[in-house]
Formats: sequence, C-alpha cells, structure tokens
Amino acid sequence: MWTSLNKFLSYKLKEIEFRLHTWKRSREISQAYGSRSDKKTGRPVGLSLIKGAKFGAAVVFALIIATGVTWGTIKAIPWFSELSASAKSTTDTTAAEQYANQIEAIDAPDIGELEAVVPPEGYLAQQSGSSGEPQTEVNEAAPLPPPANQTPLVDIFKAGAPHGIANRFLLADKAAKVLYVFKSAQGRGWEVERAFPMATGERHGPKRVEGDKKTPEGTYFIIGRKGRTELSVSPLYGPVAFVLNYPNEEDRRERRTGHGIWIHGSERGNLPPMHTAGCLALSNPDILELAGILGSGVATPVIIVSGTEGRAHLTDVNFANLRSERESIEKTFSNGQALFETIVTNWKNAWSSKDISAYSQFYSVNTFRSGAQRWDAFRDHKQRTFEMYSTINVDVNNIVLAELTENSATVKFMQTYSTNLNRLENAKRLFFTKVQGEWKITRESTFPKEELFL
Repeated sequence: MWTSLNKFLSYKLKEIEFRLHTWKRSREISQAYGSRSDKKTGRPVGLSLIKGAKFGAAVVFALIIATGVTWGTIKAIPWFSELSASAKSTTDTTAAEQYANQIEAIDAPDIGELEAVVPPEGYLAQQSGSSGEPQTEVNEAAPLPPPANQTPLVDIFKAGAPHGIANRFLLADKAAKVLYVFKSAQGRGWEVERAFPMATGERHGPKRVEGDKKTPEGTYFIIGRKGRTELSVSPLYGPVAFVLNYPNEEDRRERRTGHGIWIHGSERGNLPPMHTAGCLALSNPDILELAGILGSGVATPVIIVSGTEGRAHLTDVNFANLRSERESIEKTFSNGQALFETIVTNWKNAWSSKDISAYSQFYSVNTFRSGAQRWDAFRDHKQRTFEMYSTINVDVNNIVLAELTENSATVKFMQTYSTNLNRLENAKRLFFTKVQGEWKITRESTFPKEELFL
C-alpha cells in the first residue's frame, strides 16, 4: 500500500512541476509579446493555472501528511519555493511593472527581436500622465525594431489565405514544452495568440533515425488533418491530428529517416501525455481549440526549436525562403484539389454506370482493403449490387483534399447513394496511393457527416 502511495505522490509532484514550468514560460512569452486574457473570465492567462496548481498541491500535501512525510522534506523540493514566489509575484505585480521588468531582462524568449514588442493591455493607461502619453523612459525601451539583415516576419506572411494560414505560425519549444500560436498583429508585429502545454519525444535531441523516439527540429508545414474516426484505432492520438511534412528536403539531404510526425491529442484526456514517440502532443481540449483556430491547417508553418532562451533561437530558420515554401505547398494543394475533384467525379460516374470494368480502373487491385475484404471479394460484392438494382445514382459534394504527400492522399466528401429501392447519405473517405504514376484507391470508409464540417 505504501509503495503504491509513494508512486502516486511522485507522479503528482512531477505533474505539478510540469504545469508550473509551462505556466511560467507562457507568462514570460505573453509579457514580452502581448498580454493575453482568458476568453471566458477576462482574467490574465496564468491565474487559472496558479489556482489549479494550488489545488493540486493541496491534494498532494494532504496525501503526504497521511503518509508521514515531514514539512522539512517538502520545503527541500527545489521548485516548491518557486511556486509560492511565482504565485505571489503574479498577484502583486502590476501589468506595467511586469512589462518594465521584461524589457530590462530582455534575455527572455526573443521573438520580439524580429518585430516590435507589444505592451500589455493597461500598460499605457498606467504609465500615462494628463496628456495620455506614456512615460518617456519606458517608451524609449519598448520598440525593438527588426535587425537590419533580417526580413521582418510581417512582410513574409501576407493576409488573405484561407483558414488564417498566412497570418499565423506555430512555434514548438521543446525545452519549455510549450506550443505557441503566433498571430500577425496588423502591422504591430507578432503576438502570442495562445500557448499550450505540450509533450515531445521521450528522448532529447533532434530526430536522426526512425524509431529513435526524438522530435525533429527545424521548419515544417502542416500537410494534412485527421479526424476522430481516422484516429479511433488508438486512444494515443485524441480527436484531431495535424500531419507535418517530415522528412522535409533538408532532412532528406542529411539522411534523416522516419515518418508520421503529427501534432495530436492525448490518451490522458485533459492532460498532454508525459512523452511521445516523436510527435508533438496536446491535451484533447487544447488540440480541439487549435483545430478551431487553424481550420484545415494546410501550409501553416511549424517551427520546432530546442529552446527559446537567448536571442539566437531562430537564427537557423531561413525566413527569406519561408514564404516561398508556404506558397509552394498551397499551390500543390490547390492543384491536388482540382485533380482529385476530377478523379472522384469520374469514379462516381463509373459507379453509377454499373460498368464493373470501368469502376475497377480506379482501384489498386493488389493492395486494396475494405475492412477484412481484399479486392476480389469487394469486386464480387459490387458486381452483385450492380445486378440487384435497375438504377444506381451516386452524387458527391463538398470534396476536400484532407492530406497530400508525394505518394499518398486522403479525400473526404459527402456522398448520396440512390437506387430504385433505397437511398443513403453519409460522409465518405477515399485513401489514394500513387501506383506507377497514377492515383489508385487503396481503402475507403464512411464516417459521420458531422465530422466533415469540423
């Protein structure tokens, strides 16, 4: 019994330490690049985490007392004093003081090196005199213009692309275990829109080979989004996942191997996992919120770094090429969307014609699977239905290219299947693989139509 309790207490203490560290890093970023408030309560982000940490600490301390651990032992925990000091400083320090402190200690995470730091809400009011102008001393320190040799990010990302693609990027800080959503502040630089606690690979360092359980480092782009039914094979991935284009060209040049690097949810529900096999993972509520922000997410840049301490954390990112890479991915998806709209339309016409030979041309007969059925059994079933009905009519709409790589693609759409005897409507998913230069269907499935519009 005591052994189990000790394991449980150790786990809870680690969890509180993780949340405290995440909150502290998020607060530093928000102070430097724009104050954020909780959408529901209007209070600064961080207060709810403090309360959560206090509540968790109270539960753990009650259990500690029950097991006979002394107060001296508790005080010896390195981060215990940080918890008390951080909570006190957050409630006692004004927004203006926090901002001034951040400017003085500008060794904090330095995305602002590329654009001007945005002062927190309330800062100007606290610092203004009768004229309404901020005090000169702090006002002179606030602007941080981009370096002369660095193209400002605001010039790289242009507004107007679907789903906010062009005015957002993600920064994944592996050291702080936080995923930041940066949003263009309409000419005022970039600000942190959201910050999510995040889990990364079980082992430290950049990914080198398949199976090393490390998270890659570099600049990647989202090339697909997977829904709940696609991820239902395992609780590890939560309700939504975004697919990254790992390995990219640089990875292939460096002979890095592996695949399947995603941003996904968690089997722990409201908490991110403790670690992953190489992906970036959020809690399920957080991954759903991120999905609401990004939409399809296609072509959103994801910059993965080992830490945001100091001023050199983005020096390896080639911002001059970032815009062209994003536009190239957008163009590839746009062309792919048009191509697969044509393929799916021709496929449904062949189905409606009840011509089994024409219908079969769209499938990879050697690799196709439908549940437990291989191609021959699937084809025989289709032939029987063609003979059963005097008329078959298949309509499709809302065709979406959900994922695209060099040799694979996933297409989703609404399908209405009508015969002289029945009528069915559902969402359909076709999985394509490139076989000898042509796209062929390797799997197909139906899923709840509501998921298509999430």
